[in-house]
Amino acid sequence: MFSHLVQYVLLGAVRDRLIQSMFAVLAVCISLSIFFGSSSLIEKQQFTLVFASGSLRLASVVGLILFIVFFIRRSFENKDVEFLLSRPLSRLQLISAYAVAFSIIGLFLAILSGILIIMIAPDLLSQGHYLWILSVCAENIIMVNVALFFAMVLTSSAAASMAALGFYILARMMGQILGIIDANITDTTTELLEYVMQGISVFMPRLDLMGQTSWLIYDVDGSIGAGFILLQSVIFTLLILSACFIDISKRQF
Repeated sequence: MFSHLVQYVLLGAVRDRLIQSMFAVLAVCISLSIFFGSSSLIEKQQFTLVFASGSLRLASVVGLILFIVFFIRRSFENKDVEFLLSRPLSRLQLISAYAVAFSIIGLFLAILSGILIIMIAPDLLSQGHYLWILSVCAENIIMVNVALFFAMVLTSSAAASMAALGFYILARMMGQILGIIDANITDTTTELLEYVMQGISVFMPRLDLMGQTSWLIYDVDGSIGAGFILLQSVIFTLLILSACFIDISKRQF
């Protein structure tokens, strides 16, 4: 039953034309990157690579969030979740199947983005490219589970989408926020807010340290490795899924 549910979600992605839509979006990102890169006077490949990596990363996350939120909310509205739970399938297995299926889609888009990045400038291929692909895979897995959590908790598709996107933006900006706090350039009126942000940072993934475009140009510098990326992905994925399990276990269907 578990494997059938995973297949059902993957078929839902095909039925909703997610893959076709993402192919079109990624193609537009690559086309714009090449166009803007051609206008650069120097380092055309580097400019194209930086623009493409950022746009592909953002497009993948936004596409995944929107698909997952609307897929889950539609499943609740059409009573699909209640029907599935009436079968020999536990609530833990339901969340796990959703998480596995969405993670597979996230990994597919991350690997596809990595292949496109390599194809843009194959002569610049280095170890940094592989670390970038690994970090984007980890980022997508974290964000698909974040989107799953908000889609389960919030009844509005718009609210869940905005919450997941807000989480992503905050996770991407957390390094800059902590840097401003550590620099002591704020006044005393924001001292309470600083403590709040430091507390929030404990439960936020450091997505600003992942998928760095500098890796594609200058290779890895050793400050961030595969171990940190994998450990962060595992910890936050388990934390988010635990919250999903707690939420659905308290629901009355």
